[in-house]
Amino acid sequence: MKIETLEKDYYYHIYNRGINSEVIFNDKNNMNYFLKLVEKHLKEKMEIIAYCLMNNHFHFAVRVTSNQKEASQAFSNLCNAYSKAFNKQSNRTGTLFERPFKRKKIKDENYLKNLILYIHQNPENHKVVTKFENYEFSSYKSYNNKTPSLITSGKEVVLKLFDNLENFNYCHKSDLSDFDPEASGLAGLSEKPKPISFKDNFFKYLHELQDTITFAFETLDGKAKFQEDLWKRPEGGGGRTRIIENGEVIEKGGVNISGVHGKLPDTMQKYFGVRDANFFACGLSLVIHPKNPMVPTVHANWRYFEMYNTKGEIVDQWFGGGQDLTPYYLFDEDAKHFHQICKTACDRHNPKFYSKYKARCDEYFYNSHRNEGRGIGGLFFDYCKASEDMSMQNWYDFVTEVGNSFLDAYIPIVEKRKELPYTEAQRNWQEIRRGRYVEFNLVHDKGTLFGLKTNGRIESILMSLPPHVQWVYDHKPEPGSEEERLIQILQNPKDWC
Repeated sequence: MKIETLEKDYYYHIYNRGINSEVIFNDKNNMNYFLKLVEKHLKEKMEIIAYCLMNNHFHFAVRVTSNQKEASQAFSNLCNAYSKAFNKQSNRTGTLFERPFKRKKIKDENYLKNLILYIHQNPENHKVVTKFENYEFSSYKSYNNKTPSLITSGKEVVLKLFDNLENFNYCHKSDLSDFDPEASGLAGLSEKPKPISFKDNFFKYLHELQDTITFAFETLDGKAKFQEDLWKRPEGGGGRTRIIENGEVIEKGGVNISGVHGKLPDTMQKYFGVRDANFFACGLSLVIHPKNPMVPTVHANWRYFEMYNTKGEIVDQWFGGGQDLTPYYLFDEDAKHFHQICKTACDRHNPKFYSKYKARCDEYFYNSHRNEGRGIGGLFFDYCKASEDMSMQNWYDFVTEVGNSFLDAYIPIVEKRKELPYTEAQRNWQEIRRGRYVEFNLVHDKGTLFGLKTNGRIESILMSLPPHVQWVYDHKPEPGSEEERLIQILQNPKDWC
């Protein structure tokens, strides 16, 4: 399901909660500060007609008054600004809110009226107060006094919607028996945080991330659309494969998610040194092969693994993932940009992570039979388990931080290079280098091998292979050429930050 865009002059329900249903407002000071940020970031971009802040979630009903990009950015700026302050105050790191923020277009007046009632009644429904009229952090009181507030500009419109103030207050006494929160996407927003297993929470995150990324690539390409293929694994689980081909910018790409479970195959039991073990593994894997050789190929993967004993108890669990860039023609500024985004994501969790996982990426994505790297690297981390320094929640926050940084790392590079002219010779070079990409995936890549050994879906496993590729016998680039310069750097990994 694609994320709805925020179109100008339309009404929306915008809502979100803390990651893993965690608390996002510790006290009144937090809520007051959040509302100040709302006034700073949102008031000029959208007309706020109702809101309510709760312990671990919030609701807004708004009419968008700016263009899609400005409105979406304004809400992102709000969440980022508050998260930064909250993390500093609470001595925490990582993502605070679920991403992307939820939004639902309001298509009729009756739904809008019921939504306003639902938002204002939220504190009473969750038993935070006995009477919602007394709750301090909702917009209800603003409709019953003349003090300027966040909803001032939209107040008159809403009261006309209810005919008048008297009927507005009368309607708020209803029990909303005809309003279905489940159908509205509002279910599950509870005041008390509910414990969610890492596998459920991370798999949910991967679904949302896949939606975000595929929407971004379709927008970038402007022509091709992703084809979706839902599949099931006979031994347990399945996935959602999305493939894009023959676009204006993207020649071939895939953004796939899977969640598989069952008995750990004998070969993998030997690998992990266990017996009679079951497992669950989920992940998002993507590869994008652009048409223009001036645009680099990109790969990313974020995953989670659990292993169980015969009683069904978790005996081991870890996160893994990363993102890396494979250029055909090297632009230093692009390499620096990609690596700086990676470093920024890492630094928010541990200042040592970038250098550590950059080095691992250089080591892992290495064609030892060619004595050269597959690309210019990025990040690679695996077997990220709980320790004295990092809890599993800390690792969850780190991995999702990296996942959320991916589009910022890659899209600006594509935008900058996609229209550059290229020759047939440069296209041939791209296809020769793609051959090296194929060699790595089929000879060295652990993810490919794991998928094959666990009876994974072949089409999804091999979707990373490019559509056009060449193997030229003993090919060597011209001395002093850009092609030779690339090879020299692939043989001697460079520090880009």
